[in-house]
Amino acid sequence: MFVRRKKGVTGQGAVDISVLLEKVLDNAHISENMDFKTLSERFVEVVGASVLPYVNLVKLDGHTLVLKVATSAWKQELFLQKNAIITKCNLVLGKPFVQAIRFV
Repeated sequence: MFVRRKKGVTGQGAVDISVLLEKVLDNAHISENMDFKTLSERFVEVVGASVLPYVNLVKLDGHTLVLKVATSAWKQELFLQKNAIITKCNLVLGKPFVQAIRFV
């Protein structure tokens, strides 16, 4: 005879599949890699075509965006635009993920 459980395997009630998928992706750091890929592909939208030759997206280190800048002058300019860059990154990602920027 088959007995049905009232609770899910995790001991909780029914959970939306999107919640479970998000937990799996976060635990495996896959969502962070997907966010990096998205930012890489759309980085021109974040910094603009005129700045793009002088800055490279290196990685996402947690919630910190790491950028390599061509010269100290560009590093200073981008530092002054740090909040705007963070805002644009989060708009591209569609969520408030990037919280800081580190320049190398």
